[in-house]
Amino acid sequence: MTYRLISLWAVCLGLLTGCESGIREIDFESKQFTATSTVNSTGHADTASLTHLMDSKPVYSFSKGGEGINHIRIGMVSENKPFTWKMKGDSLRINNESYAVQKQSQGFLLRSDSVQIVLSQQP
Repeated sequence: MTYRLISLWAVCLGLLTGCESGIREIDFESKQFTATSTVNSTGHADTASLTHLMDSKPVYSFSKGGEGINHIRIGMVSENKPFTWKMKGDSLRINNESYAVQKQSQGFLLRSDSVQIVLSQQP
C-alpha cells in the first residue's frame, strides 16, 4: 500500500512539474486580437519609430499552421503583413521574436526585453 502511494505521488509530482503555463497553440488558432504596445526600452529606437508604434492600431489574426496576418492601421492608411508564429514552452514566437506569455481575462500579455504587448481577443 505504501509503495503504491509513493509511486502515485511520484507520478503526480512528475506531471505537475512537466506542466507549463497551460497556454497552447489552440488558444491562438483562428482567432483575432487587437494589440496595445508599451515600449520597455527606448535605447535603440528613434522618436519617429516610437510615435509610429503608439499611433498604430494593429490586429493580429492567427491562422492554423503557424501563419498569420498583422493588419496595421495608422490613420487612413492600412497594411497587411504576414507573420509566422509558434508556441514553444511558455513563449510565443512571432517571426524571430520570442515573448513570454501570460493569460489575462480577455486575452494575453506578451513580454520581451524591449516591449510589452497586450492582446485583447476580438469577438
